[in-house]
Amino acid sequence: MDIWGSQQLEDGQVYLAQIGPLGIYLRRLADELHIAFERANEYQTGSRIREISTIQEYPNSVEWGRWIAGSDLEVVTLAPVMPDRPVVVRTELPLKIPTGQKALFFVSVPIWVRIVAGQAKLVTLCEATTVIRSNIWFGDTISGELCYSLLSRARRSADDFEIMPHRVICPVTIANNSPTMLEIERFCVHVAHLNIYQGVRQLWTNEVNIAFRGESAYSKVDYANKEPDFEQIQKVLGKARTPFKKTLLKASLSGFKKLSGLRED
Repeated sequence: MDIWGSQQLEDGQVYLAQIGPLGIYLRRLADELHIAFERANEYQTGSRIREISTIQEYPNSVEWGRWIAGSDLEVVTLAPVMPDRPVVVRTELPLKIPTGQKALFFVSVPIWVRIVAGQAKLVTLCEATTVIRSNIWFGDTISGELCYSLLSRARRSADDFEIMPHRVICPVTIANNSPTMLEIERFCVHVAHLNIYQGVRQLWTNEVNIAFRGESAYSKVDYANKEPDFEQIQKVLGKARTPFKKTLLKASLSGFKKLSGLRED
């Protein structure tokens, strides 16, 4: 069965699904669904995947949460979604883009997992990130926004990334439409407007196009309304949190401030 498919749960039975470093425990009791999460080291378990299946034992250390989902609780579905905030990513090395030129980058983003109960009527119960990330403030103190900081670097080739079931590849093209040289060390991607697609080998998002118009102007940001063409796409796995309707003007290529005391991915 597909990890992102639906699974019928028997009353009283404990189930486990594994998506990279994230383990999801499920237990149905009458009209309640009990859910617990367990995270391991990403670099030791990054390629691990396990469909929703029954288990006989589970760690005593897991902390269960309880959700009332009604009588239509026999079926549970796991769905991938993008993070609930923008992400900020560094380039491998500082990069300069002359006026009129553009560069294609690929960004590896840890997904979130949405747990949905029901069949006739779907009820979203909760979401969990596969990897804990630190917070970062991007932009100035007035128009900036709180984002997630990615530990992985933006690459010029998608083949440079290890294929992992909990990470999605986001293609980003940055064009310099300003009259001066553009120097890039990091940039921001508003991932709430991105769909998640199942490719032959890995997960993809639709493409992002950022047009830099100068230090004193917001960047113009567009999102492709079609699937990416870097790999054959099999199906859409997750819809965008916020459907993209028009061109955005965002601070996507400027300042940042790190927030301390939080973990990185």
